[in-house]
Amino acid sequence: MLRQILPALILCSAIPALAQAPAGHVHGGDDSNSAVPTHQEHKLDKHPPKPTGKSVSLDVSGQPSAAYVATPKGKAQGAVLVVHEWWGLNDWTKHQADALAKQGYLALAIDLYKGKVATDKDEAGKLMAAKDEKWGDAVEEAGLEWLKKNGGGAKLATIGWCMGGGESLKASLGDTKDVSATVIYYGMPVDDVAKLKQLKGPVLGIFAKQDGWITPAKVEAFDKELTEAGVKHDFHSFDADHAFANPSAGKYNGAAAKEAWELTTKFLAANLKK
Repeated sequence: MLRQILPALILCSAIPALAQAPAGHVHGGDDSNSAVPTHQEHKLDKHPPKPTGKSVSLDVSGQPSAAYVATPKGKAQGAVLVVHEWWGLNDWTKHQADALAKQGYLALAIDLYKGKVATDKDEAGKLMAAKDEKWGDAVEEAGLEWLKKNGGGAKLATIGWCMGGGESLKASLGDTKDVSATVIYYGMPVDDVAKLKQLKGPVLGIFAKQDGWITPAKVEAFDKELTEAGVKHDFHSFDADHAFANPSAGKYNGAAAKEAWELTTKFLAANLKK
């Protein structure tokens, strides 16, 4: 059921008119060649908290791929695959893994860019456009396998933001027998009902009404497709813009981000913790 939630904090500035990004600059994790509205190219948070976890190496088709793991105190109450935004595996994404570990989960943040991390939007756009889809799928699979091996039998979930939101859904669809829950923050939906029917567990969708890329119309269509597929899901659409959960200049909405995180932790606890 699609819910419309009005957060307490209303954005102060009006939305800039939509403009087209450079050709080939694809945002959101889909496979189209559509350009991104310029106002969706959110800036990088330059002052994220410092990571407290450690690096690990995944075996991806016989090749190493660096990842970041945050470990909870005591036995893991669940295991979560964490997928980064278009910037790459930066400190903000690692901090999200740390936050999940504090909730009792073994959190593994994977790297879809083979070690590269963007520091400006132009570089981020180029990295995302050049992303090796086959490699990325293999990294997601390897990450879930690592969590299964090291999670002590804990249930699995995926979570991602922006580009990573779409990848979170793709990762769950790539391992439907093992993934128990999926969290998508303003990521590109999959519109294939036959594929969606394969999802084992429910989906939490966090979206933004002012998003010019993952538009309300796309969210509504995704809601209907999941309903047709018989997949339990819970959607929340905030009066905010794309990437509102990341403290980045011009996009961050503190009230919406706080409420979205509370919804996320409740959802994961309901579907992972025994």
